[in-house]
Amino acid sequence: FELCYQNGLIQSPFLEVGSARVQGIMPNLCDLARKRGLENVIGVDIQKSDGVDVLADFSIEAAEFSQHWNWGTFHTVGVFNVVEHTYNPVQVLQNVLSITRPGGVIVVSTPVIWPIHNFPGDFVRLLPDWYIEFARQNQLMLKPETFCWLSSFGLTPISSQQNNNQVQIPNFLNSGQAKSPFRYWISRFAHRLFNTFGRTHVFPNVAIGAAFQIPGK
Repeated sequence: FELCYQNGLIQSPFLEVGSARVQGIMPNLCDLARKRGLENVIGVDIQKSDGVDVLADFSIEAAEFSQHWNWGTFHTVGVFNVVEHTYNPVQVLQNVLSITRPGGVIVVSTPVIWPIHNFPGDFVRLLPDWYIEFARQNQLMLKPETFCWLSSFGLTPISSQQNNNQVQIPNFLNSGQAKSPFRYWISRFAHRLFNTFGRTHVFPNVAIGAAFQIPGK
């Protein structure tokens, strides 16, 4: 969110899909937007909870969805850690597209390597190629400066994390060597000492974040 804000992509009117505060206390995107001075900020979710202004289901068919929402209402829509909980993430994001105005931005994050977290279900994991193809099929601009791995190593541009043109997920054998050197070298020493040298480190929790911009003003 902060990266997108710094790049001028977070503007009002702002909508957050899936705005229920985690454990009722952690700030949601609406809180961050209001803290940044944005007005006309709305949070929606499928059930009543702290941080929810309006009840809404973005997974319904487009024809029904259009009866409840106006085309091109919002400049920015945030969808963080939501679409993995839907059977049809494309439908959800296409409904989001329908209420985002030309020139507007959809900011999305999804887990890639993450424990199962069932509410209301945990259905899918999306990879970088999915983001690229979604942008292509919907004539969107995938903002390269926001297309990042989100992990314990911070924000890592996906374009920088490649080997032989293959995308690599950040782990302790690549990103960790530079950003967590103490753990990296202690682990290497332990592997050597106990004759387990060569075993790889487990992956940390990793997600993807990206901003899609709709062409036009």
